[in-house]
Amino acid sequence: MAGLHMTAQMLEDVTCAICLDVLRDPVTVDCGHNFCLQCISQVGKTSETIQCPLCKLSVNKNTFRPNKLLASLAEKIQAMDPAETQLEEEERRCQRHKEKLHYFCEEDGEFLCVVCRESQVHRSHHVTLIEEAAQNYKEQIESQAQDLQQKDKKIIEEKKQGEGAILVFRAQVQLEKLKIREEFKHVRQRLDEEESFLLSRLDWLELQGAEQMGQYVSVIEKQLTSLRELTESLKSRMEVPSMELLKDVKGVLSRSKELQFFKPSPVPVYLERKISKAKARLESITESLKEFKDNLKDDWKKDKISFLDSLNKEELEIWSLSQKNKSELPSSVPVTLDTASADPDLTFSQDLKKVTLYMVGRAALNEQAKPRLFNAFHTVRGSPGLSTGHQVWEAEIHSPSGGWCMVGVATGSDLQVQSQSSSARSCIWALRVSSSRCQPFSNCNALESIQVSLQKVGVYVDYDCGRVVFYDAITRKHIYTFHTSFDGQIFPIVGLQSAPSHITLSP
Repeated sequence: MAGLHMTAQMLEDVTCAICLDVLRDPVTVDCGHNFCLQCISQVGKTSETIQCPLCKLSVNKNTFRPNKLLASLAEKIQAMDPAETQLEEEERRCQRHKEKLHYFCEEDGEFLCVVCRESQVHRSHHVTLIEEAAQNYKEQIESQAQDLQQKDKKIIEEKKQGEGAILVFRAQVQLEKLKIREEFKHVRQRLDEEESFLLSRLDWLELQGAEQMGQYVSVIEKQLTSLRELTESLKSRMEVPSMELLKDVKGVLSRSKELQFFKPSPVPVYLERKISKAKARLESITESLKEFKDNLKDDWKKDKISFLDSLNKEELEIWSLSQKNKSELPSSVPVTLDTASADPDLTFSQDLKKVTLYMVGRAALNEQAKPRLFNAFHTVRGSPGLSTGHQVWEAEIHSPSGGWCMVGVATGSDLQVQSQSSSARSCIWALRVSSSRCQPFSNCNALESIQVSLQKVGVYVDYDCGRVVFYDAITRKHIYTFHTSFDGQIFPIVGLQSAPSHITLSP
């Protein structure tokens, strides 16, 4: 018996934890564990640094060391009689009666021999053969592992939607800042204090939104980590011998059943209330400017006191700190249309906020006309361009003919055409919109259609983080986010496909 135990232990020492077979060309990694060279090389093919499958420590693929001693031991064990390299189940015996263990008691979770099975203690219990019990629990474990994988997918989708909601919230903050600047530009001398305060409030809310993003992702990732660890634990248990699988199996299954996803709120209600109050404040001022200019200073003082009184001590400290460390990045300015970059078939309003396609064909008569950026669209670039910070704008779409319209951003001062076969970085991140659906596309390659009716599209660009966010500017629902990195200045771009149609920018 002792010899069999020792042989089994030696076999375990020369077994690869990845392929679960005897080591072939064994190598030792940085953390001291051993694997087949081919097996460990397949882990993280495209990265120099990987995680050890056993201890999860980072190891460098360039520092694998051949283990000649293990290789020699593995060869000797492979040459042995298979009967000598495994501990047979029938050799495991009851400690009380010295009989072979054949049964498993469901009530007590104990292994039983024939004598135990017929004893008064277990006679009335539900008892099955060990292999039958193991197969039954293996099926239960497999079923629960599948359920956990489905929960994993749902959490990933919930995380995606939550992140989108936070990005739209931050876009609204940016948009409100932009509207505030426009409204106060006309009465700057009398409204400097009011504007400064409202912008500071929104700056603070933006910081809160950014912090909420980190907290939200952290909570979700922690739950995902716990779920995946439990899933991997269940999967690994299915690979072990029956007796080891059945040890505390009910407790393991109970823990996996009890695992619940705590769904955090992406944007807290109090932040929604604060941005709503800020928006309501701006709307109130806009409505009352004509009549109550002389009273605005008193209103500002009251609003400031109300806002500061709504903050707790910790929030007030964060507010005070944000006032001392205001970002020096240039602020967003309203987008206008650059007629110099426009397709000849397009017509513009005097304030350069509206572009109209009345008819198609004038460009064909102009021999010196520039080639169209996208064959399907008559496009015009927006101004100003962006090379750092944020930009936000909204486009109201009107296309009674049922054709497509395009809204997005693009790189390059001339916005030259890029072919679909080009290996260069994508030069455009846009949304193609029809009456009943929209399609995100980049570098002219359209992604899966989204079934949604859009009348007004919001575009929020975070240059430094490499995000282009599209949302429904009426319902404030997130539509799609491109995650990328920009190489040089980018510009707003809009396009019309068929006449008559028009797009109006705001603010």
